[in-house]
Amino acid sequence: MGAALHSPDRWKVIEDLFHQCLPLSAEARAAFLAEQCGSDTELREQIEALLNSAAQPVTVVEDRIMKAARDFVGAGRGGTVAPGKMIGHYQILSSLGAGGMGEVYLAQDTRLKRKVAFKVLKPGLKHDERGLRRFEQEALAASALNHPNILTIFEFGNEQGTQFIAAEYVEGETLREKLAKGKLEPAIAVDIAAQIAKALVAAHSARIVHRDIKPDNIIIRKDNLVKVLDFGIAKLSESQSSYNVVPAGAAWASVSQAGAVVGSAKYMSPEQARGLSVDARSDLFSLGIVLYQMLAGKVPFDGHTASDVIAEILKSTPPSMDSLNLNVPPRLIEITDKAMCKDRVYRYQSAKEMLADLQELQEGIQFSDKLWRAASPRADALIISESLTERLTPAARPNLASEIPARPRRWWLALAALPVIALLMALVYAGFHSRTAHTADMFTQPRSLAILPFRNLKQDHALDYLGFSLADATITKLGYISTLVVRPSSSVDKYRNQSVDPQQVGRELNVDTLLTGGYLKDGNDLRITAQLVDVRSNRILWRDSIDVEFDRLLTIQDRVTQEIVKGLELNVTAAEAEHLKADERVDPVAYEDYLRGVDLYSSNDFAAAIAMLQKSASIDPSYAPTWAQLGRAYTTNASLKAGGREQYERAQAAYEKAMALNPELVESRIYMANMLTDTGRVEQAVPLLRTALQSSPNNAALHWELGYAYRFAGMLQESAAECEKARQNDPNVKINSSALNAYLYLGEYEKFLQTLPAKDSAYLLFYRGWAEYYLGRREDAVEHFDRAYLLDSSLMPARVGKAISESLAGQHDSAVKLLHLTEAEMETRGLGDAEFTYKVTQAYSVLGETASALHMLQRTIEGGFFCYPCFASDPLLASIRNEPEFQRWTSEARQRREQFKTRFF
Repeated sequence: MGAALHSPDRWKVIEDLFHQCLPLSAEARAAFLAEQCGSDTELREQIEALLNSAAQPVTVVEDRIMKAARDFVGAGRGGTVAPGKMIGHYQILSSLGAGGMGEVYLAQDTRLKRKVAFKVLKPGLKHDERGLRRFEQEALAASALNHPNILTIFEFGNEQGTQFIAAEYVEGETLREKLAKGKLEPAIAVDIAAQIAKALVAAHSARIVHRDIKPDNIIIRKDNLVKVLDFGIAKLSESQSSYNVVPAGAAWASVSQAGAVVGSAKYMSPEQARGLSVDARSDLFSLGIVLYQMLAGKVPFDGHTASDVIAEILKSTPPSMDSLNLNVPPRLIEITDKAMCKDRVYRYQSAKEMLADLQELQEGIQFSDKLWRAASPRADALIISESLTERLTPAARPNLASEIPARPRRWWLALAALPVIALLMALVYAGFHSRTAHTADMFTQPRSLAILPFRNLKQDHALDYLGFSLADATITKLGYISTLVVRPSSSVDKYRNQSVDPQQVGRELNVDTLLTGGYLKDGNDLRITAQLVDVRSNRILWRDSIDVEFDRLLTIQDRVTQEIVKGLELNVTAAEAEHLKADERVDPVAYEDYLRGVDLYSSNDFAAAIAMLQKSASIDPSYAPTWAQLGRAYTTNASLKAGGREQYERAQAAYEKAMALNPELVESRIYMANMLTDTGRVEQAVPLLRTALQSSPNNAALHWELGYAYRFAGMLQESAAECEKARQNDPNVKINSSALNAYLYLGEYEKFLQTLPAKDSAYLLFYRGWAEYYLGRREDAVEHFDRAYLLDSSLMPARVGKAISESLAGQHDSAVKLLHLTEAEMETRGLGDAEFTYKVTQAYSVLGETASALHMLQRTIEGGFFCYPCFASDPLLASIRNEPEFQRWTSEARQRREQFKTRFF
């Protein structure tokens, strides 16, 4: 025994003896420990301490924790940090509570002007290495994830010895608070469980196991969006495989001690209760317990003491929901039972698998509800009652104690529909895969396609919005096909209501295929005429007229999409075929307003687009593209039209809603990633984009946004490569609104000039002048700067260029005043683009305004533009490079860049 005490298995010895002692009486325990421990008093004391703790009532243990928290934060005070105190750029507003690792406050992010939940490490743990590691792991685990159902971590930092995590502030109630009012209806419980499962799919994909899923760590927002909190004891798995069981004691597995029981007793998996290594399936057991509690109104495993609870989890079978006379669908009982199988071999093997069953059940309930309600109200009441109250006998369901697999599902409605579904799937598959053998030989490279706005043949201006928006909807639909490169809507907008020469347009857009068409409305009937042209041979591949009722606009994009796939003889994978299926139903009026909103956005009327998309969402809030486009409108309005901080927050909420409704929608990921990069969260943007590229590898906008994010992080070669890949797929991507600045920061000024289009816009003129200034061609620079300012003096970059021009003309005071006015407007509007802030930094440095330049450099880096290689070599920063503040701020940029590089490369 003595040798084992100093081996890596010491805790296993303690654990085994502890569990052997639990069922014994006090006298029997004493005799047993005397025999087993002998002269090893340390071993005996450790076991006795565990037994004493386990004997405490659960409520007593919780009371002691709360008392310790109250003692820690101080009697009569909300926390150890006083309201009003600044920690970095966060101002403490009030205390929200205290937990095992630290205190949580409501704080104001003074830089981005938003409220955040601000967690501060307890002072007593600052010198505790394990405490520090666990606190940091909470931040790293959560910040590695970006998902609408997971609390967003904004920042993890250390400000003058204070370790902190800044996270989004979520208003709502915890699931614990919701359950205090009583058990939940099955449909509500399934919806909450499905959202938790979505969060776990994202976490487990990132090799993160939560290990403490419980109602306290689940918040339900007012709009019913579920957020999973507290990754404080999350474990990062070693293997890329989510479910390789981790050996106990592996140093990399967790900052928790090997064999330690971590988590909340009533929600532990059996392996977790034993202190064994856990994998992602442990979270699914905990989710099963939460689901059971939502349906039954009580936890399945309970007891007076912590040891009682653990014993129940390890040995007993919870009361079946049948015996509790609950109105729970049999299929939902199956799902709950399977999640709580004690042997993880027979449990759900992945969160994705459990989510699929939950979503199938949701669809079944919704379908049956609609079906029978359409038949008659009385039939509705009768049949729904029968289908939901039907019970499985105990023998038919898996026995949790004997750990046998869940029986095959028995859902009569789905079973009846299977032949129809199978036939439809077979037809879809055959349609997409019956391609001729010569197709692969004909096209070794992806085909390229431009879909021009449809022409309004009746000149009814009230219907002009259809031309662009219908084309945009079809472009979006085709964006998932890897064998096709589709030009984005921004590339074709200039061809609105124009008669075109297909070959000329093909050359201009550098595509080999073109879709053109027109539309004519007569009463409630809409006729679409379209033709698909091979511009190389000037041959029409497909031509047809499509007649639909006006309230069935959604079917047009599906029909046109199918004809394009057929006409181009595209090879489509099974996953791509899924994306090409008909969209979910959407209210016709809501869809019409959605199309109007898309058209208004393309016309740069962002305020009107927001109003129209809000109207669409209010009519039918279940259509994901509406929320994606609304978020996009909010983001653009915030950055270009003085929308400011509030609209960035609204944009994020809209993106989260879109992703929750349809996680596969690429556009919401593109738009949200752009906003995340602009608002200092590039580490969250990159995973979004990389995941989306797996399903849409030819999407030029995805590659461009990834290059944009890399640029903010100072990965300049990688940034240039991604942007070049984007331009290779679509030469016109971001051609008018973004410049390939990586070459500018790499010092390749001539190459940068070659990437700019030959257009006379204020934005592009500024960048020509900027490159000319770097090259020392001052007269050319001044000419471009002055021209840009003349064209649009409200454009922020044009003002920076004008300031440089005035400085070169000897008008120093006027130049400084213009920069001060620009800076003041940025502060007022709450602009989030840290890269533009860097342009102001450069201008101040050129003008010799050291204090202002250093202040703006600080804002640049804090705002999320940590392009350290540029700071280190930029000749425009020569006047401030030797300042101590310069060294301090760029050192922070270098550190963040290294962390980014380690994480993503």
